[in-house]
Amino acid sequence: MKLVSPKRRKTQINLTALVDVLFLLIIFFSVSTRFTNQQAIDVDLPETVSSSAIATSEKLIIIMQDEQDLFINGKPVEWNEVSQEIEKEKYDRKQKVILNIDKKISHGKVVSLLDFLKIHQYKKVVFGTYDRS
Repeated sequence: MKLVSPKRRKTQINLTALVDVLFLLIIFFSVSTRFTNQQAIDVDLPETVSSSAIATSEKLIIIMQDEQDLFINGKPVEWNEVSQEIEKEKYDRKQKVILNIDKKISHGKVVSLLDFLKIHQYKKVVFGTYDRS
């Protein structure tokens, strides 16, 4: 008597539908993602012809918008707190300090800020400008 052995079927997994679903999920999440809206500080910098670009990661950036508004790395700081803020150890004194100062700021305020930086041994100071070219 001859016994017939059942043939085994090879199982295959069709990944086409899975890939389609994954692409649809990626598109859905990328379209529905809400990006944070960062507030920018409006500063009217002076224009120069000889300016050059500087990388701003991990640097001390001081922004003076008007006579009272001062920002250190995007954080608002009062004038009486400037000395305490820039003497913190988290700032590397060997790095460049970038000063973005509105062109309407009086010379006396800029000199006061430079004096604070000199007292706390910041030696490399760069003024931010717009490139006219």
